[in-house]
Amino acid sequence: EMEDFGAILIRFKNGSIGIVEGSACVYPKNLEETLSIFGEKGTVVIGGLAVNEIKTWQFADERDYDKEDESTKVDSVYGSGHTPLYKDFIDAIKNDREPLINGEEGKKALDIILKAYEF
Repeated sequence: EMEDFGAILIRFKNGSIGIVEGSACVYPKNLEETLSIFGEKGTVVIGGLAVNEIKTWQFADERDYDKEDESTKVDSVYGSGHTPLYKDFIDAIKNDREPLINGEEGKKALDIILKAYEF
């Protein structure tokens, strides 16, 4: 069992506020996955219907590394779920390197969800 919909409001230590929402009850089926970050000095929107792509990437004080190029493009993860993360984790073990998402970072996301259940 799991929820069909969830939403939480997060206040970070620096005073920033974030909203996280997710739904598994979308008709006809998972229409889109989107990550949006809005700030007073920039906006990033990544997502889309057919392929993950950078929709918006704008900053008030743009730096060279803020410009979109081939390294900022996101490959599609539709239909493969967490498989790329599993592959990276296995590769990290084989090559004795840190995975893209290590246990400490993964636990941070889990801690946020578990904390939301306390309220």
